[in-house]
This record gives sequence, structure tokens and C-alpha cells, in this order.
Amino acid sequence: MKVLVFGLNFAPELTGIGRYTGELAAWLADRGHEVRAVTAPPYYPAWRIGAGYPGWRYRRERFGLVDVRRCPLWVPRRPTGLTRLLHLGSFAVSSSLLTPSLRRWRPDVIWAVEPTLFSAPGALLVGRLSQAKCWLHVQDFEVDAAFGLGLLNGGLAERMVRQLEAALMRRFTVVSTISTGMHRRLLAKGVEENRTFLLPNWADSRCRFDAEGRRRFRVRYGVAEDAALVMYSGNLGKKQGLELLLEAAQRLPTVTFMVCGEGAAKRGLVAQASRLGLTNVRFLPLQPEEELPAMLSAG
Repeated sequence: MKVLVFGLNFAPELTGIGRYTGELAAWLADRGHEVRAVTAPPYYPAWRIGAGYPGWRYRRERFGLVDVRRCPLWVPRRPTGLTRLLHLGSFAVSSSLLTPSLRRWRPDVIWAVEPTLFSAPGALLVGRLSQAKCWLHVQDFEVDAAFGLGLLNGGLAERMVRQLEAALMRRFTVVSTISTGMHRRLLAKGVEENRTFLLPNWADSRCRFDAEGRRRFRVRYGVAEDAALVMYSGNLGKKQGLELLLEAAQRLPTVTFMVCGEGAAKRGLVAQASRLGLTNVRFLPLQPEEELPAMLSAG
């Protein structure tokens, strides 16, 4: 079977949607399917194009057995409501230019990932031209997040955007998401239940407690063996609400808080921790994958 994976985020991004989409594509290819991915250069969660990747030209590469097409992408230095829209729109436009070649390839199934819903029309168009089944997998309701966080204003614009979102979702053969709460939200948006599917994100069972790694990680960062250590790892964005960690650190001065990751809110969090004089909060970059068991074991 020919499977076209259509999504903004993909391997080698270490966290979030890119990781799951890359692993799914590799899993399908390992089982004999012909898999092609249309995606952007890696940029998340640091919000900058990964080293060695061009931001403004197309690139073709292999990820295991997966044929990957990287499309041009604009990444803002400081994401705001408007610049995020332009960022998502840049991928929607650049990926749509591959429509003729994708039609000639004639996929059997198109797997589109939200975010971003901006590229859903392109995925549906390729599906219609090639008579492929279209599956939308919702990792995050970006419309809900945009209005909930105040990145976009409500009113008439919100009603119009939500109507467009519902109309796009209803055009997919299948719409899946990652939790029961999000599944209920799909139904509330008007997607028929018999076209929905619950597909939770998975975990790597090979990542296990590492006693020696725990000791080594704590020694490296000066955390005593018997000290309480609270950890966060992943995207440092507005919707994560990580200001709560700083408030907790202020109230619990004997507890060490370690924040590992990158994201649009990191600069503000570091500045706030400095203003508050929080000596018990440490910020680390995303750790290499081989360090993950040690880091998780240290917490």
C-alpha cells in the first residue's frame, strides 16, 4: 500500500508530534508499505531551523525506508499570533506545490497530522485527485488553543474559523485523536462517531530506570542523592503554563526544579526566574536521546 504522510513536524525532532509522526512512518515502512512523507525541516521546539537544513528550498532525503520531501518553511524568531499564522501558512503554500508529483505517485492513503490544519486542504486535494482515502490525526486542536490562549481574537472571526475547521474535518474519511477527552471534542465539532478513531500516543518500553545514570546525572548537575528533584522536559511554550513551576519553586526553596527543553517561552521564564532570585531552578537544553533514561531516572 502507498501511504502519504502529510505533516509539519517529523523526525529527527526529539519531542512532540514530530517524533510520533516519524516513528509511525518508519513503522509502516518496516512492514512493507511504500511510505512517502511531506514535511518541513526540523525546527521544534527550539523555533529555529535545524543545523544543516535549508529553510528556503526543497530537499529530498531518506529516513530509514521512508522517502522524505522537506518543504520550505518560515520560522519566526519570536512567535506571536500573527507570525504563527504566517509560519503555518508558509508550509501550507510550499507543500501544496508538490501536488502534481504526489498525484502522479497516486497514494492509497493520506495520513494528515494536525497541527497544522492549514495543510489539510492540500492533503484533501491530493486525495481527491488520486482517489485516496484521507485520514486526519489530531495531535492538538490548534484552533481551540489559538483562541483559548488569546493568540487570536474571538467574535465573528472565531465563528468563521470554527465553521471552517468543522467543514474540513468532515471531509476526511477518518479522524483520529490521542485521548478520550479529545475524542469527545471531535464529536462536539460535528464529526460522525463512526468516522472517528482513538489512537493514543505510545511509549518506548525500552526506556527503563537507570540507577547508575540517575547517580551520574545528579552528580553532573550538583543535585544531592537524597534531594527532592522536580523535572520538566519538552516544549517551553505559553500553553504549558510553566510559570506555575516558578511559583512552586518560590514556595519550596529546599526543592530543586530542573526544566529541560526549548521553546518560545523559554527566554521569558529564564528572565522571570532571575528576577525572583530562584537559585533552586535550573534550565537545561533538550538532552540527547541516549541521556533520556538517566534524566528521567534522576527525577
